[in-house]
Amino acid sequence: MGLLDLFKNKPRHSSFELSDLIEIIQDGICITKHNGDLIYANPAAYKLLEIPFDKPLDSLNFFTSFIKTPGLIEEIVDNLRKNGMLKNLEMKIHNIMDVPKDVILNANVLGDFTQDEYAILFLFKDITEIKLIQQQLLQSQKLESVGLMASGIAHDFNNILAAIIPNAELIKISSPENSDNYKRAVTIEKSAARATEIANKLLTFTRNQENYREWVHLNDIIKSSIDLVQSSLPGDIQIISDLATDLKMLYADPTQLEQVLINLILNAKDAMPNGGTIFIETKNVTIDERFQHMHLAPGDYVKMTVRDTGSGIPPEIITKIFDPFFTTKEIGKGTGLGLSMVYGIVQNHNGKVFVDSKVGMGTEFEIYLPAGGKQRPKTAESDEQERITQNHKSFLIIDDEQNVREVLGDILQFLGHTVFLADSGRKGVEMYQKNLSEIDYIILDMRMPKMDGRATLAELKKINPDVKVIATSGFDASHEKTYKELGLVGFLKKPYNIQRLAAMLKKIFDSQQANL
Repeated sequence: MGLLDLFKNKPRHSSFELSDLIEIIQDGICITKHNGDLIYANPAAYKLLEIPFDKPLDSLNFFTSFIKTPGLIEEIVDNLRKNGMLKNLEMKIHNIMDVPKDVILNANVLGDFTQDEYAILFLFKDITEIKLIQQQLLQSQKLESVGLMASGIAHDFNNILAAIIPNAELIKISSPENSDNYKRAVTIEKSAARATEIANKLLTFTRNQENYREWVHLNDIIKSSIDLVQSSLPGDIQIISDLATDLKMLYADPTQLEQVLINLILNAKDAMPNGGTIFIETKNVTIDERFQHMHLAPGDYVKMTVRDTGSGIPPEIITKIFDPFFTTKEIGKGTGLGLSMVYGIVQNHNGKVFVDSKVGMGTEFEIYLPAGGKQRPKTAESDEQERITQNHKSFLIIDDEQNVREVLGDILQFLGHTVFLADSGRKGVEMYQKNLSEIDYIILDMRMPKMDGRATLAELKKINPDVKVIATSGFDASHEKTYKELGLVGFLKKPYNIQRLAAMLKKIFDSQQANL
């Protein structure tokens, strides 16, 4: 039976216009007998249900061929019996290949429902991609909430460590090297250093800056990423790394590069259900005109290779693996966004990613990223080894955490400076007002209750527009740029040790001296 036969009682020109519309509409339309046997399917239905064009329609039943959810067929039939129609039922429909699709289904009875002559018109819209986007958005919102919580936890964690680390150092300084107190202080330092790493990883994962860049060493990111995922890998999967010792620096977002590597490692894990090996290699490479086919600008690059001994990728789908939402995993096991994220991040860093795979042998990803300097940039800690006792200054410390405030005061006094202490922004402003001529610098905690660092800074500037303020915070160094824009003379990230504090102060003193 053709589509026109179903509308034979209508004027011919009206039937033609209606059938023409049904043929071109993007939503799937099926017309069935009363028992669900297919009579007609428009091109969109053929595509969505993946019906071969040479397959007889009457060999398919809309209910039993495409609906696999228990009880759903009965629900649809009951609705049609009671109402003669079905409106906006969100459900899953399975195509010929048994791949589920999310659809919104509408249906109408055509003819007299009391007779066996009636037909049913089914209209269904594919919302699979919309659902995936909704799920990803929901996941993103969950991650944002977790990120806010984790960021706060990391800040509080760093506040605690800011009191522990300097106290341990002061105990070491005041104790003989062979004493029990000295040994205990060393143990505390080592444990606190490990805790600092954990807090910094939390801050790294929760940072949300679109174009954040810093000088990074890819080998460090690889080691950190392996540490993060190692516990989630089965015992029969091992990671072997071969990292170039002379690897050049990258100007990149370390969080995003960590995401790239973790995605590739987890992708390799999924390709090796029976175990195997993941190889990670880095090296310096130079691209010249001979490699123009790689679409890379001539220059120096850092190359990272991630190779597995897994099942490999079939040739017919290897061109699709970087497409958003493309996945070969079961429903609920993957979003299809992992490799597209890898591709996007590498592109955003002006790099290229290449893939080579052989079924049954494994897959290899090669990533090229533009290289920068040859060596790690020197840090203030490595530049400044000696204790600073010169340039006697006076400091006002404003911090609501008593332990942090007091140990910072002890360190400054140990370095030969005079100290004033205030446990809140309001008290700090009052103390500065009273001792304006005696205070050279203010060390201000940016995260305090009631009157926070920004509000306190605004009040201090009312008293003295040229006030010299050093910000301190348990948040990561990516906030440093913001603090500079506020006119601060320095930034001290918690937790800190005596050496780093001394080095930062020397840098500030030298800068102030140069500006005189």
